[in-house]
Amino acid sequence: MANQYILLVDDEPNILKALSRELEFWTEERNITILTAPDSLKALEILKEKGSNTVLVISDLRMPQMKGSDFLQVVRDTYPHILAILLTGYSETNEIIKAVRAGIFSYILKPWDSEYLIAEIDKAYTTAMLKREHDALLKRMQEELKWAGEMQKALLRPVLPQSNTVEYRVSYRPVPQLYCGGDYYDVITLSSDRYLLLIGDVAGHGVRAAFVTGILKAIIYPEYVRAHLTKHITPTGFLSWLNDRMNFELRRTTGLLITFFAGILDVKTQYFVYANAGQCHPCILRGTSIAELPVSGSAIGYASNVMYAEQGVQLQSGDVITLYTDGLLEFTHEQQPVSLSPKDIFTGILYSSDYHRALLTRALELSKAKDFTDDVTILSARII
Repeated sequence: MANQYILLVDDEPNILKALSRELEFWTEERNITILTAPDSLKALEILKEKGSNTVLVISDLRMPQMKGSDFLQVVRDTYPHILAILLTGYSETNEIIKAVRAGIFSYILKPWDSEYLIAEIDKAYTTAMLKREHDALLKRMQEELKWAGEMQKALLRPVLPQSNTVEYRVSYRPVPQLYCGGDYYDVITLSSDRYLLLIGDVAGHGVRAAFVTGILKAIIYPEYVRAHLTKHITPTGFLSWLNDRMNFELRRTTGLLITFFAGILDVKTQYFVYANAGQCHPCILRGTSIAELPVSGSAIGYASNVMYAEQGVQLQSGDVITLYTDGLLEFTHEQQPVSLSPKDIFTGILYSSDYHRALLTRALELSKAKDFTDDVTILSARII
């Protein structure tokens, strides 16, 4: 472990000597080195070199050049891991308030009681070490989440089919700071003219939901699609199988639901047949008009042996089918839920190279939120 420091700041040399004597035994027990500074500016110079390993700062209030309250505010802003104790023989209310706002751990009057001084410093040190452990753990968790997010992106990222008759695009944004999430998406080629479009949303956020999307990726193509390529795959048959399969897979897990949409696009006939298990209704953009695909059914995992309704829609060249998860519609803004309608977002946005970005920007503008509060996925298919 790197050497640790405690910094004493006071413009009176006898106070620095007295404090150093008081803390000599306490610091030796913990292998802490005492540093001293006669004023705030010198203290800041010392912190430039040793600030990363400094645990505590004990500062006088009245000092030349810079008051202790101002100095401690700089310390808090520059070195947030350092805890501070204010030591003064004066009762200047305004300056003490400033020091409190600077986040001081304790306020001790001169002349100090030795036992109380050591007790307060010991509490501050213990708190500082717990904070460091917490920060280190949080950093490790962030690194693990980033790794999980990169793995999920690599796992879920579909190889979008290249075709002269349809253009596919996908955008995926997990909850900020969580890096991974519960949205599932894929485009699977069934034949030269038929494609299976999938989008789903596992309830919840983070690693738990991401783990379930990994299960979905691991079973959908190997267990169902590949086994049924020589047969007639239907959206209803697929969703019924997926519901039974995930009910078995998650039989020991409570309260976990998955919304899912499956559609088969036949580009030769320009016909789209689909079924829905509680997922947001996709939209079809035709010129400047927007139409929802309203069929829906119960979410995956809600009940066993579910038969899903199936419906189809005739398309034409230039139509854009847009699938999306509810993170595009649902927000928490200033601790209040905000729900948008698909028409709020889609109306007036024409298809272009920035189509997905325009939808995301419109959603943020309408919700007045700074960022999305749920995972967001957009999958679009444009008939050429």
